[in-house]
Amino acid sequence: MSIVHFYKYQAAGNDFLLVDNRSGEYAFSSEEIAGLCHRRFGIGADGIIFLNQEPGVDFRMVYHNADGSTSFCGNGCRAIVHFAQVLNVIDRTAVFMAHDGRHEAQILDDGNIRVSLNDVRTIEPKGPDDFYINTGTDHHVRFVEGLDNYPVVEEGRKIRYSSSYPRGTNANFVERQAGGQIAFRIYERGVEDETLSSGSGATACALVAARRYDLPSPILIKARGGYLLVEFQSKPDGAFTNLFFIGPAQLVFETRLEI
Repeated sequence: MSIVHFYKYQAAGNDFLLVDNRSGEYAFSSEEIAGLCHRRFGIGADGIIFLNQEPGVDFRMVYHNADGSTSFCGNGCRAIVHFAQVLNVIDRTAVFMAHDGRHEAQILDDGNIRVSLNDVRTIEPKGPDDFYINTGTDHHVRFVEGLDNYPVVEEGRKIRYSSSYPRGTNANFVERQAGGQIAFRIYERGVEDETLSSGSGATACALVAARRYDLPSPILIKARGGYLLVEFQSKPDGAFTNLFFIGPAQLVFETRLEI
C-alpha cells in the first residue's frame, strides 16, 4: 500500500487523473484503474495518465482508459503538457512520447496548448456518410443531421462493437455548421459511453470534413465540453501533414489516496 498524489485535470470536458511517475514506482491494475475512474465509488475520470521518464525527450505519456486499456489520447496530451509545466519538467515547450510515437507541444500565450499529431495517410470510406481514419487511435466518423438529439450511445455502441472493427473503435457523429465550423459528439472505446470531447476524435472529424467539403485549415470544432482548433496541410496524394490541435487544459484539484 502507498499514498498516491493525484492531480485531476479537465481538457475541453475530458477529465483525467494524472500521476507523477518519474520514479517508476506506480503500476495500477485494470481493476484499480477502473475503481479510481468510477464516478460513484472512485474519484471519477475518463482515464488515468502517468508521466514517466523517457530518454531523449522530456517525458513519456502513458494513458489508460477508464477500463484499464491503453491507447493514445489527444486531450490527455494537453493535460500532461500542463502537468509537466506544473512539475517544472518543462517551461513552455515539450517533446514527449505517447502510445503512437513522438509529439511536440507548446503552451501558448493565451494558455491554450498546441500539440502535434502524426501524419494521416488515408481516409477509408465505410458508406455514403461513414468513414474510418486513424489519428493516433481508431475513429469512425459519421455525418448526421440533428446532432443534438442523435442517439450517440446507442449508435456508437453498434459501431464500436461492429464486426468491421475487430479491435473496436471510437465512434464520432459530425454535423456541419455555418462558417466552416463543425460540431461533433463521441462514443469512446475504453470509456464505453459518450464523453464530452476527444482531441484525436476532433482531429479525425476535422480531416474527414475537410476532405468531404473541401474546407481549409484551420477548422474550429465544437464539442459538448468546449472548442478545439485543428490545423493541417493537405498533400496532393490525399494525405494530411503538419497536423496540430489546439485547446485548453485545466488543473481542477489535487488529492492523495492510499492504493
